[in-house]
Amino acid sequence: MAIISDYQDDEKETKPKPKSNPSSSSSSSKTLSFNATFDPRNPIGIVERLFDFLVNETDFMAEDTAEREIVAVVKAAKDKVKKKMAEEREREAALKGTENKRLKEEKKPEVKAEEKKPVIKEEKKFDLNKEVKARVKEEPIEVEKEEESGAIVPNKGNGLDLEKYSWTQTLQEVNVLVPVPSGTKSRFVVCDIKKKHLKVGLKGQPPIIEGELYKPIKVDDCY
Repeated sequence: MAIISDYQDDEKETKPKPKSNPSSSSSSSKTLSFNATFDPRNPIGIVERLFDFLVNETDFMAEDTAEREIVAVVKAAKDKVKKKMAEEREREAALKGTENKRLKEEKKPEVKAEEKKPVIKEEKKFDLNKEVKARVKEEPIEVEKEEESGAIVPNKGNGLDLEKYSWTQTLQEVNVLVPVPSGTKSRFVVCDIKKKHLKVGLKGQPPIIEGELYKPIKVDDCY
């Protein structure tokens, strides 16, 4: 029995004591403070100072799980940033949709007002040359109809030969021919030309021609 007792005593003396975790003991023993200034031009600087603090003041960086825990913290921070950016985009899209809807609603009354606006027709300016050309182009059609119906046919001057006078025309002027008895002197002739009226005849006799003209004329250019 003595031999066994001596062996057990020797085993107790040679058995090493378990090592305690220095980090856990240090962390549980006291709380350390970390102070740093953030520079927006060098954001990574504050992270480097934090790692220096962990290396110099703690045994955290010596643990096997340190790298994995740091990566997890960085990943969580990046997820927060992505979530924040997504929320901002959704908010901007909602504001833009609301603004577009408001602009469309504001434009609707303007469209209705434009539809109700009266259409102002432009007054057509009279062009004598175009009017005369149009009449000249239309007259052959009327001539064909008159020939078919047996009516009066225009003369070679695009005018008419009537019982007491005849007339011809071009695009620029009209010539009226009034026959008078042989030997008639000019002082017996009555010729009154006005802007819209013409009177031709002999003194003491009923006028051969008297009436309103189709269009105004230039009196100074007539003879």
